[in-house]
Amino acid sequence: MTKSRIILFLTLLAAAVSGCDPVETPPSPRPDPAPTVVKSPVEILAEESVAPTVSPPAETTPDIASGTSEFDRSPAVDSFLEKFDMLSEQGFVPTLRRGSTGIGYTLETMLGIEENNSPGGDYMGMELKAFRDDDLTMNDSEKMNLFLKEPKWTDGLKSADRVRNYGYVDDNGRTALYSTVTIDMSSHKFAFEVEGDSSKVWLTFDGSRIAFWTREILAKRLKEKHTETVFVSAHSRGKGKAEEFHYYGVTWCREPSVDEFIKLLRKGDVMLELRMHLKESGAVRNHGSCFRIKQNRIRDLFRYAIQVRP
Repeated sequence: MTKSRIILFLTLLAAAVSGCDPVETPPSPRPDPAPTVVKSPVEILAEESVAPTVSPPAETTPDIASGTSEFDRSPAVDSFLEKFDMLSEQGFVPTLRRGSTGIGYTLETMLGIEENNSPGGDYMGMELKAFRDDDLTMNDSEKMNLFLKEPKWTDGLKSADRVRNYGYVDDNGRTALYSTVTIDMSSHKFAFEVEGDSSKVWLTFDGSRIAFWTREILAKRLKEKHTETVFVSAHSRGKGKAEEFHYYGVTWCREPSVDEFIKLLRKGDVMLELRMHLKESGAVRNHGSCFRIKQNRIRDLFRYAIQVRP
């Protein structure tokens, strides 16, 4: 028996005698886990990368010529400008109607638009207004129609009795009610009165409330008639039937504001025309209650006024 076998035999014999298991080599100790590091909120925020704050872009005036705003998507103004440019290139054109309305009538006729009293706009739902040179900025005596809207009468009178009660005998011998109403009482004793919260505009006669328009009704009519409005400037020369126009400027306005409408009414820049009389039969002839505005204040009605020509 070799020496190594003798040693193994003696080792096994000693273990059997003592009742113990053979000695095993102990396993290598595992490394302690890394300690958990607890950080304060201040440390966490300091280590996090904070995304830079992006400021919203500054609001700019829409420019349809640049093709970068929502306004260049209006098919009405695009179509109008195409026709307008061809008309403007012709230079001076003769009026087709003498008088103050000739400039608008000539423009619409040259553009192929039939004269109308539609509750909507003149051209693809867009209202057109034409003016001689400085009418919009210099002349506050000229007025333009905004829209027709009858009030809700609260006086309890029938139409014919209303004309008799508030009217007068005109030069034609008719019982008539043709009167301009502003915030100040007129010679016919009519005036506007605005509710404190601007929820209603009242029509008064000699200080008594007789009819009203709600804020919502006025806003609706403004939107129906003037959602988009184009103001055309023209040089003029000559007078009467010899007058000529060169249409050269276009300002496109959008988003009328009923708040601005009521502000202008309070200032006397918006007025109402009552237009009715009794016929021989005793029936009422009503041409419609028409809200009007001073020409040089019309742009104040709109949120956007964009000069697109020249």
